[in-house]
Amino acid sequence: MATVNRKLKVGIAGCGTIGTQLAEFIEEELSDYFVLGGLYDIFLDKASGLAKKLKSKPDILELNELISSSDFIIESASVVCARDLIYKAQKKSKIVFIISTGVFVKYPAALNKINFFKKVIVPSGAICGIDGVSSFSLSKIKSLKLITSKPPSSLKGIKFLEQNKIDVFKIKKEKIVFRGGIKEAIKHFPKNINVAATLFLASRFNGIEVVIKVNPHIKRNTHHIELVSDKGRLNITLENVPSIINPKTSAITILSAKNTLKRFTNTLLVGG
Repeated sequence: MATVNRKLKVGIAGCGTIGTQLAEFIEEELSDYFVLGGLYDIFLDKASGLAKKLKSKPDILELNELISSSDFIIESASVVCARDLIYKAQKKSKIVFIISTGVFVKYPAALNKINFFKKVIVPSGAICGIDGVSSFSLSKIKSLKLITSKPPSSLKGIKFLEQNKIDVFKIKKEKIVFRGGIKEAIKHFPKNINVAATLFLASRFNGIEVVIKVNPHIKRNTHHIELVSDKGRLNITLENVPSIINPKTSAITILSAKNTLKRFTNTLLVGG
């Protein structure tokens, strides 16, 4: 991507932890390239609270207004918001930045809409090595597995586990609580789908196996990727430190989103 020749007007849909961090990053680090024009959130107080923190004092808008008035739209809310944004912004020649990548697996038709946009950008999020996975997508991938280990507290309230009478707080040693395909994983673990979805987008491999483990001896979410191709093997392990601002969001997810925005403005690009 080349350096932007004029400032792009940015709209942010979703004013939680990630949306707030990106808005502040744009004002502090990328103001030569972007100008914040509008904010949207299903919860009005979140949007107004963020607007008060920002120097630019962006307008609080409905989603349709945000789309119409923005050149560059950041989604940092939910899979449903990402779906609505993609459907409403198609054919408007916008640049969209999607955090909730699960939208492309939960709502497969959304993937067919991306050609209507000027650019669709997806950060690597809570996993690293996506450039390697993407490179292997040009080869013949034989198998691809995502193994996620979580402390019991991260899987509290999951209906699938409750229905199968699995009490994560009674588990004394590491235990597999789910093994299956990516669509099943999304169905049963809807709040844990973005990593698997990003892996799918990078690899375009339909046979991804997802394994979810509960481990009472860890405090961090751990993701391990195993890829086997006719051109080589890839093994990646990442232990995610929770964000201080919101422990439900990993720090690397925020850093990845910031770095992807920064790369958009850079003349020199290193890696995938």
